[in-house]
Amino acid sequence: MKKFVIILLVVCLAFAAVAGYLLGKGVVSSDTETGEEPAQETSAPTAEPVEAETLDYDAIYALHDPDETVMIIDGQEINWGEYFSWLYMSAMQTEQYFVAMANYGMPLSWNDPVGEDASVTYASTALEGGENTLIQLMAILGFAQSNGVQANQETLDSIAEQVKSDMAATVGEDGTEEDFQEYLASLYRSRDAYDHTNMANFLNQQNFTETYGLKGEKVSDEQALAYLEENDYAYANHILLATMDLSTGEALDEETVAEKKAQAESLVEELNAIEDKEQLVERFRELKEEYCEDTGKTAFPDGYVFLPGEMVEEFENAALALEEYAVSEPVESPYGYHIILRLPLDADAIIAYSSTGEAMTAREYFANDDYSKKLTAYLEAMEAEYAPGFTPPELSDFLE
Repeated sequence: MKKFVIILLVVCLAFAAVAGYLLGKGVVSSDTETGEEPAQETSAPTAEPVEAETLDYDAIYALHDPDETVMIIDGQEINWGEYFSWLYMSAMQTEQYFVAMANYGMPLSWNDPVGEDASVTYASTALEGGENTLIQLMAILGFAQSNGVQANQETLDSIAEQVKSDMAATVGEDGTEEDFQEYLASLYRSRDAYDHTNMANFLNQQNFTETYGLKGEKVSDEQALAYLEENDYAYANHILLATMDLSTGEALDEETVAEKKAQAESLVEELNAIEDKEQLVERFRELKEEYCEDTGKTAFPDGYVFLPGEMVEEFENAALALEEYAVSEPVESPYGYHIILRLPLDADAIIAYSSTGEAMTAREYFANDDYSKKLTAYLEAMEAEYAPGFTPPELSDFLE
């Protein structure tokens, strides 16, 4: 989504929201910059394509005028055109699922129950999915407004780049605005609704960044450390002298294991002789670089910030038993001998890496968590209701 995680943001990037679901219908070819393959091709175990139960979307869309107000969300009027565009996307996801299941010999119907409750069908779930996405989009916009955040030039530039990218991916580099609007119309989406989605996505990012910084750099030490303590994180560095071949899992011979144990004891003796904390941490880092065989030492050179249950049991128990800046005796685990240095929690220590390979610290973790909670609270306090006289369509009445 970005360089941070927002739990509620299912709107995704505008192109994914507009075109991603249609790959399986052949509207967008698989060689576009999405890099995805149609669902029928990737999920089907058989060579012959199958058909799944589909809806008459033209008939559903014709039920109302595109400009008719059908919902009021957070005080904002939502017209049928925008409402239906999200309903259509949600329904298309369901159809792709139908295709995948049919290819496995398990055809489904819109009237089939999703779970044990017979009243919750694929039709009702698709309708609810479209509405929920629309409500979340409005929550994102409303939350930004409540924080006094308006689109700055960077956000406007990002939106312009997104539009350019989407147009190239859907109607080609030489495609015109008219071509693009025609393409959007094929997805029952107006240009205004498309722009609305882009604004929500990028304004969401701006709202986060203005509050916390791009990677949480505006988060204070106190906030980050409190987050770590409240969630029972611990911090420890270690030197692993492996007693197995880490690439194959095979145990090393007894003589080599004995040598590793003796080496570990020697390193512990050296480290325990250092009284100054800063010198201890620095010497531990040097010895780790020289002796540690943990494959994670490059990504986590200063140690691991971890939750209960995340580490090898022997490592975790020994680390938690140590006082800060204390060094353990050699701790044996299935992987080998660990020499552990317990460290105080650090707001800038790396906890994990994002899907894009960027380090994430406690500051960023707090920022993600705090933003998500506040956005969730805003969403839960929002009012969303149908406009007087509007009744959502029964999708299963419109089977083709």
